[in-house]
Amino acid sequence: MELSQPLLDSERIFRNLKQVVAALVENFSCDEEKKTIVFQVSGEPFETNYKLTVHSQEQLLTVYSKLPFTVEEPYREAYATAVCRLNYDRMFGATFDFSPEKGFTVYRIPILYKKSLISVELLETVIRDTQDTVSRYISYLYDIAHGVAAELPS
Repeated sequence: MELSQPLLDSERIFRNLKQVVAALVENFSCDEEKKTIVFQVSGEPFETNYKLTVHSQEQLLTVYSKLPFTVEEPYREAYATAVCRLNYDRMFGATFDFSPEKGFTVYRIPILYKKSLISVELLETVIRDTQDTVSRYISYLYDIAHGVAAELPS
């Protein structure tokens, strides 16, 4: 049975994604069926989880990084405002998504690849930029989540 071009593209992107992740981190788990890669990065001051998924039907790669803290109820309104300000002022195509009901935050980058392929270099850049962005803003968001006045980093 021959695979359609969109499925072939998804397979190639997933294969390249595994190659890039293997070069960047020591340990990761891979779900071939769901085309998902999960890994953690330890850093100052937090360990952060990452989930990369190739969505074959949508021809979309999503990169998620769930922040390692939950915002308690009394701070959620101020935190939501801070996340909106951060997204509006600093994010271009990627966002910090906050769930006011559950109190968690995910950094998300969607990359559409319809009728194209994502190069290995771009995959590496996306992963590194995700790590850099999360590292740059995580302490600020953590402070706001705990009621501490903080300045948005430049």
